[in-house]
Amino acid sequence: MLIKTVVVGSLQTNCYLLIDEESKEAVVIDPGDEAERILPELKGMKTRYIILTHGHPDHFGAIDALKAKTGATLMMHPADNWFIKPEQEITEGDEIEFGDTVLKVMQTPGHSTGSLCLYTPGHLFSGDTLFLHDYGRTDLAGGSETLMHKSLKRLANLPAETIVYPGHGPSTTIGSEKESGNLD
Repeated sequence: MLIKTVVVGSLQTNCYLLIDEESKEAVVIDPGDEAERILPELKGMKTRYIILTHGHPDHFGAIDALKAKTGATLMMHPADNWFIKPEQEITEGDEIEFGDTVLKVMQTPGHSTGSLCLYTPGHLFSGDTLFLHDYGRTDLAGGSETLMHKSLKRLANLPAETIVYPGHGPSTTIGSEKESGNLD
């Protein structure tokens, strides 16, 4: 699986493009803005899904343009569909397949009620749940400090070498976050 990062919008949201090079299938995670910068990176690919880690506008601003050009299915947790409605709701334990890759949905409330992470061995796409030595805000609508800490403790059980791809900022690893005390 090839992972491309396109940083978009005024809040510098990490939009991730997951590409199965053999099948030429792709998944877009959190297309926050600037579809004109995302679409060229998908040229020659069959974009199967657009997945939102949560329902905040800085993570979905380019959805309409991407859907119009790719025909991809929009997926998100139903608890966060305040502004938009997905074609497919995803929840804890669901598996999203494209090419030879399977993404497992982990419900991680705290930043929002419907926050989720996507896990495939070695890689965690954490949205605004987990950042480099920090975690997402809990003071917005649907946020909960208590639920965030439960979600972080759950993520601490992933293998230490798992690379974390957050919604904003640089990547980290589960091991680094354990060492920093961020997952306590």
